[in-house]
Amino acid sequence: MAAGDPRRILVLSSRPDIVQAVAEAASAIEPRPEVRGLFGQPLNVRDSDLILVDMAEPRATIPYLRRRFGGGPALVALVEGAWIDRLGSALAEDWTDYLFYPLNADELGLVWEKHTSPADAPELTLDVDGSGRIRVVFPSRVQYQHPVVDRVVVACRHLADLDGETAFRLRVTLGEAVANAILYGSGDRPGAVVRITAVARREGLRVKVADEGEGFDPEAVPDPISGEGIGRPRGRGLFLLRQLADRVEFNEVGNEVSLTFHGAPDPLVRVEPLLGRFAAVTGLRFRLDRRFDDGVRVLFDCLEKEGGESGGESGGGAAGELRETWPLGPEGGLRLVYETARDDGPGEGAPPDVDAAALLAGWLAAVAEGEQAGERLLARRMRRERVLAELEIARDLQLRLLPAPEDFRDLARVAARCDPALSLGGDFYYLVRLHEGRLGIMLGDVSSHGPSAALIMARTLSAVAVATGVESEPGAVLDAMQGQLRAALESTEMYMTLFYGVLDPACGELRYANAGHPYAYLLGSQGIRRLEALDPPVGIARVEAYRQERIAWSGDTLLAFTDGLAELSDPIAAPGARVRRRIDRGELDPEILVKALFADSDDEMRLDDRTAVAVRL
Repeated sequence: MAAGDPRRILVLSSRPDIVQAVAEAASAIEPRPEVRGLFGQPLNVRDSDLILVDMAEPRATIPYLRRRFGGGPALVALVEGAWIDRLGSALAEDWTDYLFYPLNADELGLVWEKHTSPADAPELTLDVDGSGRIRVVFPSRVQYQHPVVDRVVVACRHLADLDGETAFRLRVTLGEAVANAILYGSGDRPGAVVRITAVARREGLRVKVADEGEGFDPEAVPDPISGEGIGRPRGRGLFLLRQLADRVEFNEVGNEVSLTFHGAPDPLVRVEPLLGRFAAVTGLRFRLDRRFDDGVRVLFDCLEKEGGESGGESGGGAAGELRETWPLGPEGGLRLVYETARDDGPGEGAPPDVDAAALLAGWLAAVAEGEQAGERLLARRMRRERVLAELEIARDLQLRLLPAPEDFRDLARVAARCDPALSLGGDFYYLVRLHEGRLGIMLGDVSSHGPSAALIMARTLSAVAVATGVESEPGAVLDAMQGQLRAALESTEMYMTLFYGVLDPACGELRYANAGHPYAYLLGSQGIRRLEALDPPVGIARVEAYRQERIAWSGDTLLAFTDGLAELSDPIAAPGARVRRRIDRGELDPEILVKALFADSDDEMRLDDRTAVAVRL
């Protein structure tokens, strides 16, 4: 952090409760940092700032944030709950770090210290004995967490030939175990240390993390996704260990955890016998190397230097020989080094050993490509999980745009429900309080599903809010909405059916306009009356002025629903339908009718969004 810069945590979230929670958790940090939200007045973001990003925000992606803030500030993903999919997506996108919400003040303090302390790299020494066991002992200080985890993961990939997914799981769980050892075990007292050991056994890789604390009882920690623990700020680290490691064990005291991984080994190690047979049949002398972050591992070697030792990349061969290197895989991560005899004869074409090397290189590249495809599949799965999580958030936000029926029960008995078939949908209802005790009721159905329909639905809600604020008659409201929505509907080749009625208790009437919506009914003393469509759907054709009708209202119930509730048959017309049986018995309470409609539809295959609204004075 630059000298003189104030210590500051910035929070990118539109939820005031999250900003407040960060401020409360940061109060335990000494000296206390300033906490600011990134909404409202623009801020001059500095490289010294720590930015916490609510993963529920639509803009919570690394590409957007890097464009917005540059590469300087540390970006920390704030993940609500203990959901592995969202955390995995965040880590796959290369976030600086992550925290769970509800916040744990200790964990926030650890992340703060880690990213605002001097960046001097600590000295680390990994001991590897003759059996391949890895040992490292390091001071119990937060600055050591990332360097130690990086070094140990790379060493374990050497040791146990881990595939990409297993190395990812090891990195996350080891980071959690080391953080817990520093926070709750050894602490930051002088001389306190943390110990890590790793050994590859027949059953898999086993890694132990031990601290010098008093330990704890892991069985006493509530599951963070259970009813008891879901709102608590502790237990998420242990949850991650149990979800990502194949086996988790604690010693009796509780200050040492053992993590076991059964991941598949590097596929190129498994083909070593075939490489030996290839060398014997062709006579080709070659070496296959795997490059890691901290060096090179020889996977197979039948090259011989003078004196019988394994050769390098160049030189050392017999006179008249040329040694060549072929990089294979991404960034030359795999290398084939081979020798060819100089072709001094009159024959045409490449020497036979060059042909053999080309054949071997092509086969190895195919094997490496298969491994890379597996790692790309993991990355795609993480991205897909991220998209699914975002769609669930978007679905929740979309449904929150719809007004709550209970807010209007001082005017009438109201029931409404919207259930998209996919994560996002195009159905909606709208209720609006008008002058002199009148109630506006709208139901709409966009002609498609998914994100595009949801965008049209959101624009429609904005349009109806504006239109009902300036127009009092249903036909005029649809006129105003057509002007706002026609261009968007034409550009997306969509249309929508709309029913809008105004219930006026003082006049004892219902005035309504209907743009192509087939399922709107008035139920009461005169039986079942369909409120027919008066004009075509919005977006089908230009309508000069939407028509409206007036109907006397006397203890009736207005019921409107979308075609997702009538996929197989019209539930009002079918005598055996649940809702029709209730109407015939005179059960016209809005809650009863809406529940009966959805109960009928639950028996069918879900292909469309389902929405219904019912109103009775």
